[in-house]
Amino acid sequence: MKRTTSRCHGLALAATLVLAAAPAAQAQRLTMAVQSTFGIDPHFFFNGPNMAAARHIYDTVISRDPDSKQVPGAVQSWQAIEPMVWELKLRPGVTFHDGSPFTAEDIAFSIARIPNVPNNIGPYTINLRTISRVEVVDPLTVRLHTSEPNPVIPGQLTNVFIVSKKAAEDASTADFNAGKAAIGTGPFRVASGVGPSGVKLARNKNYYGDKPAWQEVELKVVPNDASRMAGLLAGDYDLVEDLPLGDLSRLRREGAVNVFSRPTDRIMYLSLNVAVDSLPLVTGADGKPLPVNPLSDVRVRRALSMAIDRNALVERVMEGQAVASGQLTPQGFLGYDPAVTVPAADPAGAKRLLSEAGYPDGFGLTISCSNDRYVNDARICQAVGQMLSRIGLKMTVDVTPGTVFFPRIRPERVTLPIHFVGRSFSSGDASYVLSTSFHTRDLKNNLGGANRSGFSVPEIDEKIRTVMIRMDDGRGAALQQLMHEVEALVPQIPLYVQMSAIGTRKNITYTPRMDEQVVATHARPAQ
Repeated sequence: MKRTTSRCHGLALAATLVLAAAPAAQAQRLTMAVQSTFGIDPHFFFNGPNMAAARHIYDTVISRDPDSKQVPGAVQSWQAIEPMVWELKLRPGVTFHDGSPFTAEDIAFSIARIPNVPNNIGPYTINLRTISRVEVVDPLTVRLHTSEPNPVIPGQLTNVFIVSKKAAEDASTADFNAGKAAIGTGPFRVASGVGPSGVKLARNKNYYGDKPAWQEVELKVVPNDASRMAGLLAGDYDLVEDLPLGDLSRLRREGAVNVFSRPTDRIMYLSLNVAVDSLPLVTGADGKPLPVNPLSDVRVRRALSMAIDRNALVERVMEGQAVASGQLTPQGFLGYDPAVTVPAADPAGAKRLLSEAGYPDGFGLTISCSNDRYVNDARICQAVGQMLSRIGLKMTVDVTPGTVFFPRIRPERVTLPIHFVGRSFSSGDASYVLSTSFHTRDLKNNLGGANRSGFSVPEIDEKIRTVMIRMDDGRGAALQQLMHEVEALVPQIPLYVQMSAIGTRKNITYTPRMDEQVVATHARPAQ
């Protein structure tokens, strides 16, 4: 680490000279260094890096701005004309990259394609919840018929990308990643297919919205934080995501590059496997298999939560660049309760609960996480493992690349006892996470699609289904109360709200997004 930091210091003066000498002509080309690999089939693997890449190429049915507000885009208006009918009006004159017109048929096709993408490790189907039929009224009008009233349909549609029926009707995910089927209405088109190192994009000259500042954009995958920062300081990259948190103060002080940061809508949490059946990565204190999963006992789950010092995670591991949280809804979304405080760590109380649950000597537990998806994810995993070991648990920390980690947490086959992940709320209020993560899995009705924990409480299921269709003034209070009930059972342990930290060359400004997706359209040459 010291060698890397020293190298970055040494590059600072040279970087300043490079930035100052950069010719104005280069302002038309933007090179972005991103942390994670991605694909550009916008209906395959519902995760942040894929969505960020997709936003360059495609529109979503309803657009959202940097503050996650729903705004007109390729679809210019939407309204519930009946309790179970939403009408969308398309913007006239919008065309795809190949010049073909954008029509209601393309929206109908895109929605129909989502559940039929083969071998999808993270389907977008949870964004189609309650949509029972798509009616094409005319080329510029679509009506979405729902199985019940659903006030968060607009939020769901901010995650539904529009592809060209003409280009994608018989296309595979491989065809998209090769660029062949990656035909959208977005601000950029694919200049070369996506690969392990990234993708090259070119400006869509016929884009209906504000013209992007850049004629060419290259998204380069650079997993190592220090390498991204060194490349920014050396002038190899114009914009980088997820700057190393420990270097932010120095970077701001030295002023060789710009630093832009903001809290996001992503809650970072631990997902606990609450199924009663024994798990292969949970053992007794003697190392032997246990017949029953200890995490199925709410006292054990509460003990784990009490053992974690959230403020220490924020201050020491996240370098102050996060907001500790004691609830699973971020501020600004219905379901958030400002009266809920961040619980103080209580290792002694946690030990007492473990004894009450029948584990006075603890047990063996593995915590799993990625090492290249979230800010400081591997370090957080190690720190949480240490905190849990202090209450007598025999901890193993299992850290793998996202390409290995995420297939292991597909909801239908999760056997990991505890894993660390993040969840964005940009698609809607707390009813969205209640219906996808805490309702019993019911894929036929698009409920519980992200339920990785085996959590299933029939009484709570009924309350979720009731609050989902409420459209009155009491909806917010009802969501708060239901979130309290769920959180008391601890199927997940909230830790903190993640912040984004974006670095750019001095001649570039950037507006960070609340959904933390890094897109070239928010970067512009400095005035």
